[in-house]
Amino acid sequence: MQFQPIVRPNVDPKRHQRTLLRIVLVVMFVFSVLIGSLNVFLFQAYQVGTYNFISAAASVIIWFYYQATRNLKFASWLLTFAVIFNLSAFIVSAKGAAYSIIWVTVLPPLAFFLLGRRAGSWVTGIAFVATIAFLIINLPDLPVLAFTTGTILNITEVLIILWLIFRFYEGSRQSAYQELERLSVVDKLTGLYNRAKLDDLLEANIHLSSRTSLPLVVMLLDIDHFKRINDQYGHVEGDAVLQQVAVTLSKRVRSTDVLGRWGGEEFLLICPATRLSEGLQLADMLRQHVADDIKRATDPLTLSIGVTEVCRQIQPNDVIRQADSALYKAKNSGRNRVVHFTEERPVT
Repeated sequence: MQFQPIVRPNVDPKRHQRTLLRIVLVVMFVFSVLIGSLNVFLFQAYQVGTYNFISAAASVIIWFYYQATRNLKFASWLLTFAVIFNLSAFIVSAKGAAYSIIWVTVLPPLAFFLLGRRAGSWVTGIAFVATIAFLIINLPDLPVLAFTTGTILNITEVLIILWLIFRFYEGSRQSAYQELERLSVVDKLTGLYNRAKLDDLLEANIHLSSRTSLPLVVMLLDIDHFKRINDQYGHVEGDAVLQQVAVTLSKRVRSTDVLGRWGGEEFLLICPATRLSEGLQLADMLRQHVADDIKRATDPLTLSIGVTEVCRQIQPNDVIRQADSALYKAKNSGRNRVVHFTEERPVT
């Protein structure tokens, strides 16, 4: 398992709000045209139908305004006011009939999702107070509740709209949670697993190897002369090199391997069910591919790799210490090579 490298994680807190704005505008246009047509041609309610068509026109205007300006905040306020206008006009023209009051329930989710908690609270609170005041003032003249065809249609429409809004909200919430969960275990620059996630995976693979007696190989891969790249060409070029190496490595490792950025210019590769001989072959193949695939106008790009095999239950820190010891030897013996860890036996 490994994450495919990405240039930058797509972190955009306004993405869901923009999507909701577009969805609501489309739904508002479709429903306004549909309800307006029913009011005009089926119920001969020309005044209410006019309000519906005004609402449809407003949704089109807001859509083109947002497409032209990308001003999400102002477009959200325009949409909220358009909804409030439509609801107010409908309630007043219907003289507070029960089926018109139910449309007020559409406002809270829209106001909170589009405007945020604070503005949504104020807008919703004011709208509710105004609705209650209207009912109190017109209480003697309120019509007797009658479940006509129009009443049933209005209730059905409100329930459908609320279902669509909350369905979008739940999908948006899950998407945001998954994105946050992914970012918590991913290195922002390379898109590979980060150090914290690698710590967990390394410990888990060591325990699995100990229980199943399956071999396990761990390797540290270090970009040679990386400090020279940063010093001569700047950190932007250094970041680009790290991304290129991450892409090349992720394409070449096996699907069962775990690849991540250990820190700085170092990468960690965990290879379950892999013997030392297989790990050394894989490491040399990765070293060669990085040298062949990443061409630079100046110095060639190479890797030094330290490899160790886990043969018993051992602490993760000791595994890293072994791989780092082998990497240190690879660096000291000329770089651009693979060295495996060997126990230093005391001289007798």
